[in-house]
Amino acid sequence: MWAANTRGPVAVPGTYQVKLMASGETKTQSVVIRKNPMLTNVTDADLQAEFQLASQIRDKVSEAHQAVIRIRAVKDQVKDRIDRAQKAKAPKIGASGDVLVRKLTEVEGEIYQYRNQSSQDPLNFPIRLNNKIAALQGVVESADSRPTEQSSVVFKELSAQLQAQLDKLDALMKTDVPAFNKLLASSKLEPVVEKPAAGKE
Repeated sequence: MWAANTRGPVAVPGTYQVKLMASGETKTQSVVIRKNPMLTNVTDADLQAEFQLASQIRDKVSEAHQAVIRIRAVKDQVKDRIDRAQKAKAPKIGASGDVLVRKLTEVEGEIYQYRNQSSQDPLNFPIRLNNKIAALQGVVESADSRPTEQSSVVFKELSAQLQAQLDKLDALMKTDVPAFNKLLASSKLEPVVEKPAAGKE
């Protein structure tokens, strides 16, 4: 990512439990995180608001990345069926599959800049939604204080843009993929299926 990462939000002051499990044994220890005493103008509520927005940002980045994983899993299957269709001499499947892959790639490209391979590539290929949202976390946590109104506004705008792409993806899964599967069935090829995301089975 460019000026962003995927680390979790900074924990707020409070008492936490640290658990260590090794060799069949479990040890638990209480840990207290205290607010920097120099932050005289910052309340616990301010830090909680910062944590809440940072957590929402983290969840949106995860949502974006899950969508990319979802897209790539389907694209891999479509490309496999295209290869099989060529062997079965079914050109309609190949043409339809190419269109479907292109549509999926368009959505993927709005969410994630797949052209970037090196740290300097974003100079040529602008960052996409996942990177923009993740970079916002750095802004929110750049100071121990309540997030600015501007940060909340930007988060809402980026979230709306992401949702628009997720809606496009859902539409493709509900219409284009079933239509492609009908073509596959006519050539007795197995359908493209969505596999549940990790942890959602």
